[in-house]
Amino acid sequence: MSDSILRIFDEFDKLKGQFVITDSWQIERLVAIGEDDMDYYYVTYNDRDLKWHTCVGRIIPLKGYLREKDYNYLIHIAKLNDYGNMNIFLKSLDEYLSKHHEGNKFLTEFCWDLN
Repeated sequence: MSDSILRIFDEFDKLKGQFVITDSWQIERLVAIGEDDMDYYYVTYNDRDLKWHTCVGRIIPLKGYLREKDYNYLIHIAKLNDYGNMNIFLKSLDEYLSKHHEGNKFLTEFCWDLN
């Protein structure tokens, strides 16, 4: 395994399930790492869909940087919004990939835990 993917896995282990700011300036939850034939991706979840962000870019962690009560509010809102939608992805990840990201694969297990 290359040093690059080992660093990506290490970062994922530290941040999985947490809210992060993506390169598109969205607050989303980091749930997996994916790849295609050209790149590695941070896979995030925005309470409705999975988003793929190149690992060439950055994700900015929020836990430990926001006030604890503000971060906990993000968790509270996520609990209200996403558990029904999340089950759709758990049941049909292969179908999801074939429709939206053909040729891509997930390199990690999904972390749906809110951290």
